[in-house]
Amino acid sequence: MERSARADTVRRAYEEVHAPLWRALFVFTGSRDIADEAEAEAWAQLLRRGDGVDDPAAWAWRSAFRIAAGELKRRGASPTPGLVPDLGVSGPEPAIDLIAALRHLSDQQRVCVVLCDLAGYRATEAAAVLRTSAGTVRMQRMRAHRRLRELLEDRDA
Repeated sequence: MERSARADTVRRAYEEVHAPLWRALFVFTGSRDIADEAEAEAWAQLLRRGDGVDDPAAWAWRSAFRIAAGELKRRGASPTPGLVPDLGVSGPEPAIDLIAALRHLSDQQRVCVVLCDLAGYRATEAAAVLRTSAGTVRMQRMRAHRRLRELLEDRDA
């Protein structure tokens, strides 16, 4: 593909998914900094790859989540049970509680919930982004929903 055509393809993908990708990364990580860094690095890597990527939007989603998960691990940022992180956001208390509860899920469960429930991907689409099966996405999402209900019920008690 010609360089300008490739740049146009990446630009269109960026315009399409930038906002939902950043929101999903923020919910996934609970950190504006990590969301900013992971998204920026994913797009930079995509541009450096040239023509080697068939679906730039899916590649950006997958890469940004891997980068974000790696950064969480590097920083040792793991949720502390019973502690609600200061996410630096305001909004209805149930939404803030949900974002905080997401931090208690495994990375795989959290990314499945974020992609399907926040970004609006169907299980088959999320599976393509994550390079896994739709059944795995559905199972991880079901387990995540069960755990979230437990966590949120505990907070209401």
